[in-house]
Amino acid sequence: METQPNGYVSELKKELNEMLEVVVLPEESETHVQCIYKVPQIIRQNNPQAYTPRIIAIGPFHSPRGSVSDNNNLNEMEKLKLKYLKGFLNRTNLCVDDLVFKVQEWENKIRNCYAGPVSFDSKDFLKIIIVDACFIIEYFLRYASYSQWKENDPILSTRWLLNEIYRDLILLENQLPFFVLEEIYNLANISLELPLSFIAFTLWYFRRHNLQSIISEGLHPKHFTDLLRTFLLPSTFDFAQKKMAQTKIEHVYSVSELSEAGLVFEVSESKCLLDWKFEKGVFKMPCFHMHDSTERYMRNILAFEECHISDTSSRYISQYLCILDFLINTEKDVRVLVDKKIIVNWMSDANEAATMVNNLCKNVTMPDFNSKYVSLCHGLNGFYENPRNKYKAIFVHEYFNTPWKIASTITAVLLVLFTLIQAVCSIWSLVK
Repeated sequence: METQPNGYVSELKKELNEMLEVVVLPEESETHVQCIYKVPQIIRQNNPQAYTPRIIAIGPFHSPRGSVSDNNNLNEMEKLKLKYLKGFLNRTNLCVDDLVFKVQEWENKIRNCYAGPVSFDSKDFLKIIIVDACFIIEYFLRYASYSQWKENDPILSTRWLLNEIYRDLILLENQLPFFVLEEIYNLANISLELPLSFIAFTLWYFRRHNLQSIISEGLHPKHFTDLLRTFLLPSTFDFAQKKMAQTKIEHVYSVSELSEAGLVFEVSESKCLLDWKFEKGVFKMPCFHMHDSTERYMRNILAFEECHISDTSSRYISQYLCILDFLINTEKDVRVLVDKKIIVNWMSDANEAATMVNNLCKNVTMPDFNSKYVSLCHGLNGFYENPRNKYKAIFVHEYFNTPWKIASTITAVLLVLFTLIQAVCSIWSLVK
């Protein structure tokens, strides 16, 4: 083999050394706080639109800056962001120099929050962070003063645009580190009639998902998607993982099967979706409102857990949705839960709701289940497999599964009864 000239080898060594100089190993980084991720392709392929902003791009992953985007909505919103930036500066004592100086100090920390490749140089990267952060803060401030802005603000005066921005702000790939928003908000020292922290503004903005009325004290989300996950986590019962011989769940009987076996479904008063309770043949489940946007919301929280939480036993939302997938197989299962007011279905029909639940956990790693859910699933399966309940379920399924089967079963019973009565009468007349 012909050897390469020494000059080529020296150049290669120099290039490799230069490349390695800027590489920081995770274990060597003091600011290794990756929390914003590109959704893995194997998960994204199930529904790419659920992870992609439609109206507004936040952060570097989907930013049209520096490239020509084929999404006209994203390009139009870039112009609107600058108006919001100017509005934010006008209401504060800050100037552009102040923002650039402070955000430049945080650049490495901000970059380390993004797990995917960020190709922008420092100038463009800082521009994205400053414009997007100031847009969000100004938008939240205007939203909190809706009555003052609804007539002349281009977003607040357009209901469909409000809804679309809300949906884009929950996307995992469409996030800014929360500390950036808080720091800029605090730096601005905005004079308000009622002084509020930025986390308080954020809780108010996302209040429709804060069913447990979680308060801002001690709350330090990594970003908006993480905050929405926090809204779902249990706060009134112990969800800690206890040592158990089995942490995998491979099967749970469906809602319709359990119902046919005599299990009673009741709606729980708890506001935490994860708070399931099974006792003495009664399964209590909190009310779950299913909307057209539910899939988008749940998919991004699932993706965050998949990318961020290495201990699968702590992926609580994944566990909840996996068991819900076991329980709901068909539209019949959805109808049972709708009848019991456990599910409020705002989607087009029961089949669409069942399909959504069945598709949510596709290609998501099956988690190790916490002890509470393992015990619950064993209890549900044990109830169904009790011989008395099992044969009752078989009987109900075979003879009372549809209106036609019910009618034919009743007709057959009546026919047998009338035949028996006729036979008894005949025998009685002969004896008499």
